[in-house]
Parts: sequence; C-alpha cells; structure tokens
Amino acid sequence: MPFFKTTYNILTTPWEDELFDPNWMDSDTLSLPPSTPWDYQREMKIEDVDVWEVLYEASGGIGVYAAWMPYAEFYMICKGWDYKGSTIVETHYGAGSLEEVKKRTKQLNIPISLKQIWVDPEDMWLYEPAKNSSKKIII
Repeated sequence: MPFFKTTYNILTTPWEDELFDPNWMDSDTLSLPPSTPWDYQREMKIEDVDVWEVLYEASGGIGVYAAWMPYAEFYMICKGWDYKGSTIVETHYGAGSLEEVKKRTKQLNIPISLKQIWVDPEDMWLYEPAKNSSKKIII
C-alpha cells in the first residue's frame, strides 16, 4: 500500500506519522487520497505540493517523494540534515525527471523500487529525455 505525507510532515515534523484517513482501511480495495493534475503552466515548486507519495524513506531525514496533490512529474529527494538541522532538498521537475531521480538515487545509494504505470498518450512528453531541470534547495 502506498504511503503519503504532507510537505509539512516531511520538512517540518519528519518524526510524525504519514497523512492518514482511518477509513482507508475499511475496505479490501486500494483507497488513495484525492489528486488533481498539474497544468504545467509554470515550474512547480515545493510550496505548490500539499501531498507527496513516499517512494523511499529512512532515518536521518533521507527520503524520496513524488508529487501527488497536485499530481505532476515532480520529485523531491531529501538527503538528510545540514549542521543547522535544515533539510537538504533536491528537486527534479518535468520531462525526463524520473530518469534523473533514478540516476541520482543510485549515486546517493538510496534504494528505490518503481512500479510500471499507465501514461496517457497526451502526457508522453513528460517521459522524454531531460534537459537538466534539477535544482538544489536547502531548507
């Protein structure tokens, strides 16, 4: 079952639980939080995302997250904390960003496993090779 966290849970209170609705467990079918697609009119920022799907998470502030609400090809890699206790964050956005995340997690020795997903034909442009859309942000 996938897990979800809010931006606040990831960056401000990482010791707290994930986003959770107690009714999600009332059924034997997978229940996901609501999501709407991003319009790609401008580059997405961390502040634009309310809910993230947890792709990988470990102690020490390390994690890999995918934007869920709104839904977009936008990933956040948390590489731990700096000496001030701020989370070291790297984001990857747009076309080809998933390939960038795969390469980056391999460099950082972060083990992630990704599942095959269905992509509508009109959204295939998002899976073309990247044009260096990485950003490093320290929060």
